[in-house]
Amino acid sequence: MVQLLQKLSIRASNGPDKLLQVVKGPVTKYLPVTCTRVGFSWASKKLVKIEEYIKQLDDEKTAVFVVGAFAHGKVDAPWVDEELSISQYPLSAANCISRITGGFEMKWEIV
Repeated sequence: MVQLLQKLSIRASNGPDKLLQVVKGPVTKYLPVTCTRVGFSWASKKLVKIEEYIKQLDDEKTAVFVVGAFAHGKVDAPWVDEELSISQYPLSAANCISRITGGFEMKWEIV
């Protein structure tokens, strides 16, 4: 993450491909128009089981997940369609992303 913030991009070690790049706002201009945008906050009133939520998502529609990268506070993303909580307790960004990817593994039956 330090490299991303200092150089504004991260390249693959074995080639010129960019793996991550900082983009200028607003971020919505980089997202598909018809995507489902979901924000995560432990303070959200809508508590869901992430596996069940992901299972009901349409495979033909792109899903965008907004996860905060800080321990306290709330992500200010007014462009999200829905804000969810996947735990009654605050989670780290790594744990939240792990639960999201685990939900997709279950949906797509990846062993």
